[in-house]
Amino acid sequence: MNKLEEIQQIASKITLRLDNPQSVKLQLKQIGLAQKQLRGIKKELNAVICNINQQATQSGTDSFVSVGLDIFGKHKWAGRVRAETRRAIEREKKSARQPYLELKEVIDKLILEGDRLKLMAEEYLINS
Repeated sequence: MNKLEEIQQIASKITLRLDNPQSVKLQLKQIGLAQKQLRGIKKELNAVICNINQQATQSGTDSFVSVGLDIFGKHKWAGRVRAETRRAIEREKKSARQPYLELKEVIDKLILEGDRLKLMAEEYLINS
């Protein structure tokens, strides 16, 4: 099961029906558990993003072209080649991270929704 399906499955558990206090207490626990699961997935995604960043940093060695230009005294051109290489690596890194960042955003929204529902449930329990 991929992460998106897992997130969707957990998201289906973040619901609240204000029917009776005993049921609401149980739903509060279920929402809290779902939020813990989402935070765990978010930590996994952060690890993947860190790995992507680390791989991009390690692949940032100078190209043979820029070294050759430096050797022959073409420092301006060598700098341009290195700058373009850095920009290309940054573009690749950004495109590799994007799906994970989108999933993290979905998780954040679900956690906030869970918090909102928990507040509603606590208010219901106080008033009942």
